[in-house]
Formats: sequence, structure tokens, C-alpha cells
Amino acid sequence: MNKTKIFKYQLLKWSKKNTRKYSWRNSNDPWKILLLEIIAQQTQLDRANIYYEKFIKRFPTPKEMSKATKKEILSLWSGLGYNSRALRLLETSKILSKKPFNSIYPNFEVLPGVGKYTKNALLSFAYKDKVIAQDTNVVRIFSRFFGIKNPENFIKKNEKIILKNIESRKFNQILMDFGSKICISKNPQCEICVLEPNCNKFFQDTKYIQQTFKGSNREIRGKIIKYLIDNENVQISTLVKQLEIEDSKIKPIIKKLADEGMVNIKNKKLIEISS
Repeated sequence: MNKTKIFKYQLLKWSKKNTRKYSWRNSNDPWKILLLEIIAQQTQLDRANIYYEKFIKRFPTPKEMSKATKKEILSLWSGLGYNSRALRLLETSKILSKKPFNSIYPNFEVLPGVGKYTKNALLSFAYKDKVIAQDTNVVRIFSRFFGIKNPENFIKKNEKIILKNIESRKFNQILMDFGSKICISKNPQCEICVLEPNCNKFFQDTKYIQQTFKGSNREIRGKIIKYLIDNENVQISTLVKQLEIEDSKIKPIIKKLADEGMVNIKNKKLIEISS
């Protein structure tokens, strides 16, 4: 058996006892899949699923979301971080309320916030196309096992062979679970990995300095949005006082939020979530 077949069948065997259960996993509804994928960006899947359940209950179709205000969307999104994702999702829902998924297929990258991975996730999960959705976890698994520094082209070349006689949805979900449980970024679980006997163990040095969240602009942005969700027509001076952040630090962040369309500034004094 060649290395590609070993890779496929060992992962299939592993999945029999290690598949995670989520309500959206058996769905072909592209809206549910898009919603989950946008929420899951830079978020652990178990945590993302909690937010997904809230959103899909409130917005079962793009049409329902398209009628929502930015404030309502940001309120439901609160705690996830990277609030710009929420606004892109709202913008996307407005497009989809007029142009359904089938009319856009397969060019889903025209939707705000939809990149190569999310596009392939839609093609695989909603339309059963034979594609492997390549996110950082999937690329890492292929890179380590096959010993390839940049395996994107290798994956594209071999995906038809790997996905022969199996739904791409199933295999993509296996890769998702395997990357989060076994072949994780730091301290991979090689001692219990079914691929270990045939793995090239190609571990690349991916050290990087991650910005401390505490006191970062990202944290301040989140605090501003959270305060504005709970309060209307807030004086900027009041915001500075309540959040205990220096005037010189908070004002550039407020300006950037306004430039992004997330907040409105009235008379250079009052601030609120954009309508």
C-alpha cells in the first residue's frame, strides 16, 4: 500500500471512534455551513459551536439576518473577538437575501470574508464537490506526514485519489478532528497517532511572537464595542473614564472603528454603534 493510501485508510480507521458530533455536520444547507465557518475562524470548534447554535436559532436564513442591526449582530457576537467578522457576515447576509447560493456557485469568494478555505468548505459540505478544504490544520497534517514544506500543490494534485470512494465532507471533517486532537500545532500527540509509523515527522520551526492580548488594541476595541452595545449615545469622555484608558490611546482606536463603519461619531463628542 502506498503512502497516500496508508494516510487515507488510517485516518478513516481512526475516525470511527473519534468523530465529534455537531448539529451542522450532516447538513447540506450552505447558510449553516457558511455561518459556522465564519464563526470558527480563529476560534476553537467547541466554542464556535456554542455561538453557531445561538446565531442559527435567531437567523435560520440569510434573509432574517439581513434585517438585523449591527448592534444586534455585535451583541450576539460579543465574546468571540475580531468583530469585523460579524459585520462581514451581516454584509454577506444582505447579498444572499437577494442572490441565493446556487446563483453564485461555485464563485463563493465574491462574498465578504470568504477566502479559499471557506469556499472549499462550502463546495465540499454543501455541494459534495471533491475538494479538500485547506486550513492551517490540514496543511500542517499533510506537511508533517508527507515531509513537504509547502504541501498546498501536493494536496490539490492528490485530492481526487484521496477522496475516491468517499464523501469529501467526511474526510474534511476527519482532518478537522485529527488536527485538533492529535496533530496539533504544539506538542502533537505522536505517541497515540495512528499515522506515526509512516509519518515523516517533518516538524517545521513556526515560532513567532504573539502579541499579548491584555492591554492590546484588540482588547480595547472589544471593550469599546461591548460598552456601546449596553449604552447609547455615549460621550467619548465618559467612555475614556469608564474604561480607564488614556485619551491618547483610545481616540485613534475609535477613529479606526468609525473608518471601518462599526461606530458613528456625532459632533466629535458622542459615539454609538452604526445603524
